[in-house]
Order: sequence, then C-alpha cells, then structure tokens
Amino acid sequence: MVLRKARMEFKELKLDYCGSLGNQSYFDQKCPMLIQESAYTFTPSSGLLISKDQEYQCSAL
Repeated sequence: MVLRKARMEFKELKLDYCGSLGNQSYFDQKCPMLIQESAYTFTPSSGLLISKDQEYQCSAL
C-alpha cells in the first residue's frame, strides 16, 4: 500500500480518499455518499486496512 496525497495504491487498485471519521480513513474507487460505506477502511494508528472480506496489517517503510 502506498499513500500519495489523496490516493491509495493497493495491489493493482488506485483508490480515492473519501474522508475520515474519528481515527479511521475511508478509501474507494468511487466514493459513496456515506463515507462509512467505502470499500476500504484504514486506521493509521494501528496500520489496519479492512476491506469488505479481508484484513491487512500495514507497516511503515
């Protein structure tokens, strides 16, 4: 996963930043009206990236 400005590159996807609520940031290929319905949720403090069916642990380089 690579964060570049308001985009996340993950696997072969380029995801847009949809917004944040509390300590969670939301990303999706096309942001939904309700950001909490985004396909990916990232928690920067823990490095946890959650998709609808998978969880990934990210670490800083």
